[in-house]
Amino acid sequence: MIEFKNVEKVYDDGFRALKNVSFQVQEGELFVLIGPSGCGKTTTMKMINRLIEPTSGTIKIEGRPISEENPVELRRNIGYVIQQIGLLPHMTIRENVSLVPRLKKWNKEKYEQRVNELMEMVGLAPDIYGDRYPNELSGGQQQRIGVIRGLAAEPKIILMDEPFSALDPISREQLQDELVRLQKEIHKTIVFVTHDMDEALKIADRICLMKDGEIVQLDTPENILRHPANDFVRDFIGEDRIDQYTDQQDSVSLPSIKKLITRPVTAFATRGLAEALTLMRQKRVDTLLITDRESEKYLGVVTIWDLQKAYRDEQLTLNDIKKNDVPPITADVTPEAAVQSVTQSPYGLVPVVDHDGKLLGIINRSGLVKHVIGQLIQ
Repeated sequence: MIEFKNVEKVYDDGFRALKNVSFQVQEGELFVLIGPSGCGKTTTMKMINRLIEPTSGTIKIEGRPISEENPVELRRNIGYVIQQIGLLPHMTIRENVSLVPRLKKWNKEKYEQRVNELMEMVGLAPDIYGDRYPNELSGGQQQRIGVIRGLAAEPKIILMDEPFSALDPISREQLQDELVRLQKEIHKTIVFVTHDMDEALKIADRICLMKDGEIVQLDTPENILRHPANDFVRDFIGEDRIDQYTDQQDSVSLPSIKKLITRPVTAFATRGLAEALTLMRQKRVDTLLITDRESEKYLGVVTIWDLQKAYRDEQLTLNDIKKNDVPPITADVTPEAAVQSVTQSPYGLVPVVDHDGKLLGIINRSGLVKHVIGQLIQ
């Protein structure tokens, strides 16, 4: 999809920002550029949409040199999400998201439908937020809009320049999770710049670690953690992360899954949405497990985002908006199968039922993490 071959960037003062850089980004890959300040990661990313021109070498997209492309057209076909978000304050959210499609002369019906789809995708109901202005949204909500604006014109490639670094830790983690979830749906080629190794390990398919304008190591997160190329990589990752994923990892054993089951917050399928929202506030949760009143059988999951989207319809119950995209497991499955189910769940949890379908509880990521940490510090 994207190919750099022997790319260099030398400024007028003689500074070599990039030194003979070569790599390929595969179609549908989330490719992270990381390194200390001044390593060349942002320069590399900005060359993809020709915000910075190389001094020498070749950059190709889908086999075509981008030097032969019109820069304006090239940029309109590449999504771009930045740390400062860059929403236009005098435009509504709907107008901000539809900006590039309108510049590309999409018809109104098409781009309005696209805006609605994208806002729904990130849990911001278009009928509630579409006509608001950026200063009426929280920082996390604005950054969600920044992300979907980069998706609006259906680009094959999206560039993301430290998009979450200005957010508070909770919002940042939520948006990292949101990006990973979105990527499973949209399968775009994403080049993501960050200086945060935890962020890179969490979201990347492959990580390109740079120093002084050169690539030091390019590999999967797993291989970088297990096989750092040199002392610089080891120091940048941090000994704690490496130890966590190598020697000590092999010593962790999983207990019977019955020891990992915790009690979730449940609600009957017949509850109204206002009741459910009150329950969520009281229990301080963002997810409810839905059960049948008579049999206590597991029926599905409802998140705060599902409630938000449907809340205005007073006739709806939880049964109408529940989702069944997380198959439950039984308490006699292997621990490995349980872990795999939790890992694949979009909610970070999996319901546990008996053989009649009655809900026994859940296994979630925090429970697994507590168990692993407990073993590591023993």
